Parts: sequence; structure tokens; C-alpha cells
Amino acid sequence: MANPAQACQCLPHQNLCCCGTLNGISVAQPLCQTLPDGSVVNNPAYVASLNRSYWTYKFITDCAQATRGISGIGIPICAEINPGNITVEEQVDGCGPFSPAAFELIKTDPNFGTAPNGTVFLKIESSGRYDKGVCVVYRIGIIGNYPEAAQPISVKAATAVYKFGCSGCYVVPGCVPDGRLLVSKSCLVSIVSNQAALQYSVHVDNVGEGALSQVFYEDTIVLPPQLSAGAVTVSPPLDVDASVPGRIVISGQLGAIEAGGRVTVTYSIPITGISAPGAYSIANLARAYASGTESTAACVAGLEAVRLRAVKCCQTDGSTGSFVFTLGGVGNSPDVVVDVYDRLRIPAGVTLRFPSFVGCEAYYAGTSTPVPAGADLAGPLDLDVICRNVLVPLGGSFMKTLSYTLVSSSAVGAAAVTNAVTAVTPLNLGSIVYQGTDGLPASAAIDVRLSQDCATPCL
Repeated sequence: MANPAQACQCLPHQNLCCCGTLNGISVAQPLCQTLPDGSVVNNPAYVASLNRSYWTYKFITDCAQATRGISGIGIPICAEINPGNITVEEQVDGCGPFSPAAFELIKTDPNFGTAPNGTVFLKIESSGRYDKGVCVVYRIGIIGNYPEAAQPISVKAATAVYKFGCSGCYVVPGCVPDGRLLVSKSCLVSIVSNQAALQYSVHVDNVGEGALSQVFYEDTIVLPPQLSAGAVTVSPPLDVDASVPGRIVISGQLGAIEAGGRVTVTYSIPITGISAPGAYSIANLARAYASGTESTAACVAGLEAVRLRAVKCCQTDGSTGSFVFTLGGVGNSPDVVVDVYDRLRIPAGVTLRFPSFVGCEAYYAGTSTPVPAGADLAGPLDLDVICRNVLVPLGGSFMKTLSYTLVSSSAVGAAAVTNAVTAVTPLNLGSIVYQGTDGLPASAAIDVRLSQDCATPCL
């Protein structure tokens, strides 16, 4: 098996395998490799926290006139590895980060021939991304851990095919002689029409060379007490036990899995109730087992529920009137970004001037015509004010003050300038459950006479 990942020193540089040059092309397997998180470890290496092994290879082409650039690479790997469990990344001449590279698994290739017994070629084509005078590094990540096997690596350059291999080289992912289970899974929360559901996809692979006659499966999902779940949908059909509050157990038999075979288990769990806003983590642990082998995989799905509260009040100071709007989260509502929609009404006989709209947009009501700041606005007139991309932080609030100058009033008695928040719309409705905004419409009014009186004073 690949050794557990441990810190490795790149200098002095050492190779695990380097079998010499063929017509200007060399293949090396360095002793150290860089993982996606930037750590430098042994090559190959198994990272237990990710349940993933990494295998790195280096291809070097000189600048000689007779040298031809690499067009294809064939690395033998265990034939029982499912392609869905493999990632291939490429870095050309150390230029920039690693990038995903396309690959295919093929038993018999028209250029490389037939892969060694029990293996397939992991085939990568350069597709014109590089030619000569270059060093290209390929990092292969595979879910699970595999025995180290020695196999030659094939390289195609123009019409020639070269096979690189010497004693004990190169180290590639080999096969387990008997049947062996590997569980990998993904989990997420889908939100459609403000209804949340937990979605799980679990792959149960037999990555060994022997068949497994009977495979058993069990997964336990733990729900926070604030969440309620509905009927669970499972494919293929398995037993669902939700008798213990806050715990759902899915279990049953998956039957036989042949060498290299895969069974995919999916389930959907609707969330039918959320008693309080907050950010929730739903943990689970899946386990598959058969005679002589077992494997587990865990994941955590995150669900955010947001509830807000809106308050509007007003202030006056001589000829200046101000509407103050506060929007805060209820309880443990997580950060959320919203658009706030506001309606301001100027009564007949009253003329106001807004020096600015404090970073918000203002339109004549029901139109897309903007209202200019600093203009005299004579009533009766309605304005739509929209404040976009407003952040309401966890444990905090957003506050905005919209002020105007009273230019004139010919109204008999009192005339009210009113301002009301009519709607609050989160921008990420596809990733949160929105439980609404308390206090809508949040409104305030300033009575205009010969003087101004605030009818909804700030506390």
C-alpha cells in the first residue's frame, strides 16, 4: 500500500525512479510530491483524512533537433479502479498551479498495445499543450489506498512509442488480490422553492481482484434537534429506521459485487421543519462490509436557515427629515446578503429634496426612470428606493438613514411623508431556507405642517 503522507524534503533532490533517456525524452518519479493543499510529502502517499492516495510522475523533453514532443502517455494502473474515483492534474514547467487534465482508462491501445495483466492504461494526451524543451508533472489522485506495483510507463512521440522501465520501476497503483470494499460518498443540501432536502450519493466499489458474494450496507444520519425530516427515498430499496428522534439509519444488503464492480446508493431526505434559524451541520457515516473487508466514509452537509426583523423609524431636525431603517437577524441567523425594496410617498402640496440616496437606487414608482439626487420633488409622488447587496451579519444588523430637506409645503393641516420597506429578498435563495422578515411592511411617517413632527420616533 502507499505509505501514509509524511513531510518530505525536496532538496537535495532525489528520484524514486529514473530509467534514463530515450531519444531526448526522460521519465522520472520524484521521491517527493506536492499535494493539492501545498504540503510536500512522500511519493506515492496516502492521506487518510481524505481517503485518497496520490502518485506523481515527471516527463522531460530536451531541445535537440531530432527530439519529438510527447503526444501521449500510458501509465498502467489496477484495472479494478473505477474512473470516477480518479483525478489527473497537470503542471507544465512549474508554470502556475496544477490544472485538471483529461484522461481515459483503456485496456488495449492502438499505440501502446495491451496493458500488463490486471491493469489498464491511464492514458493522457498532450493535445498540443506543450512540445519540446519542457518538463511536465502529472499528479494522479485516487480515492482509497492501493498496493505499490512496478510497471513500465509508455510514451508516444510522433510515430514512435518508447517504453520506460527498469528494475523496480515505476511505482504505480496495483491491485488487491482478494475482494476489497471502498466506500466514497458526497452529500449536499438542495433547496428548491424554499424547501430543503438532504441529498446523498454513495459509491460502494470492489477495488480488489476477487468477487464479494454478499455485501452489507449501513448509514447513520444524525439531525440537529431543530430539524424535522420527512419520508426518506432510497435507491436501491433499503431499510429506513427513523424510530429514534434525530437519527435516521439506512441499512440492508447490496448483494454480490464483482471485481471492479460498483453499487451506487442514493437517498433523499426532505427537511419538513426548522424550529429556529441558524447554521446546522448534518453528519453521517456510511459503512459497507463483507467477509474479510469493510470500508467507511463520512461527510457533513450544511443547512442555513435565515429569519430577519425590520424596523423603521424617523427623526426631524428643523427642515430636515430622516427615515432610519434597521434590518437584523433573528436568533442565530447566519450572514445573508439581501436586496431591500422601499416605497416613499410625498403627499400633495409638499416638495422635498434628497441630497443623496445613500448608495441606494431611486426610481419613480413603477418605472425604470431614476430619480436624480438634489432635485426638487413635488407631491403627490411615489418613489421606489432599492438598496442592493446589503449584508446582514450574524449577530449584527444593517442600518441605513435616508434624509431629505423640506423645500416647501402648501398642504392644509398635516400631510404625511411616509416611508415603508415593502420587501426583503435574499440573493442566495438557492442555498438558504428563508423564513421571512418580521415587521414587514416596516413603515414610518413624518407629518408636515408649518413644522415637522415625527409620528414614529426613534427610541
